[in-house]
Amino acid sequence: MTRALSAFLLLFVLTALSAAAQAAEAESSGNSEDSINALLGQASEAVRSDTYRGILVYLREGQLDTLRVIHRMQAGLEQERLVSLTGQPREVIRRGGVVTSILPNSEVVLISRRKHDGLLGSVAQFSAERMRENYRVSDMGQRRLSDRVGQLVRIEPLDGYRYGYRMLIDDETHLPLKLDLVSDGNVLEQLMFTQIEFPESINDSEFEPGYDIHGFRVIKHEAVQVQDKPVPEDAWKPTDLPPGFELAEDGVRRVTESGYVRQMLFTDGVATVSAFVAPAGLRKPLQGATTMGAVNAYGHVVGETQITVVGEVPARTVKRIAENLVRETQSADGNGSP
Repeated sequence: MTRALSAFLLLFVLTALSAAAQAAEAESSGNSEDSINALLGQASEAVRSDTYRGILVYLREGQLDTLRVIHRMQAGLEQERLVSLTGQPREVIRRGGVVTSILPNSEVVLISRRKHDGLLGSVAQFSAERMRENYRVSDMGQRRLSDRVGQLVRIEPLDGYRYGYRMLIDDETHLPLKLDLVSDGNVLEQLMFTQIEFPESINDSEFEPGYDIHGFRVIKHEAVQVQDKPVPEDAWKPTDLPPGFELAEDGVRRVTESGYVRQMLFTDGVATVSAFVAPAGLRKPLQGATTMGAVNAYGHVVGETQITVVGEVPARTVKRIAENLVRETQSADGNGSP
């Protein structure tokens, strides 16, 4: 729910059963791994295509956020509006890849283009086919939530380079009603609908800002421009990635007249990790590891280049990726090639 889980929701929560009871229930359900993977594929599609409106709670690090969510897919255009009901007022409106964040207390509107966003953006990127290479899935039986019945699916990592998940998938619509991010049996983050409805249609007016933004300062962030080939003067490449992770996207964003940030996106079909390669003087350097809830980051400076890797994965994963980004003209052991 990294990946989403959007930046705003990186502003987004059944009772635990014993392992023996879970195993017995999964065995009695009779669902094969293939059918569970098919169900996860349906959930990934439902996140993008279903029309729904509801109240959602997001729990991380002991903090609880409550949000109103409105979502629809109409004429091939995905739209979503998120309104914070707790804490500082804030609102996010997504129209396709354009994300508008409204901060009324600061009288600021942030506009950016991001591909992998949305309330359940991480689920939308799930690849059931690739999942079986790095995770074990099992059926934990039916559960009831928000007066709806769903199937609870457990997704367990096969190694220590990724977290696990528990997802409650609505029987009728296949939309995830609840998503837990799990590490060693502990819930790191939890996302859960406390109210949900599936209207046939939603009016355009429900996707308009709830605040009068006339006179607000507008800040636009340039989108990452995906390149067919690496940028010559910053030709970095990944080596010795954690098992299962592959380079999915590679692009640059101009930040000054002559400088830019290189961004790479890695995924194992479930988890996503972003790597940023930038001139070392752009901002205060990040050295070593840092953690915020389930999000881990690792940074180090190589010559005059700052490398920062961030993702909802264990600390060892971001560290391994960061330490194994090398220049194209450099071998993985640090010796320049002729």
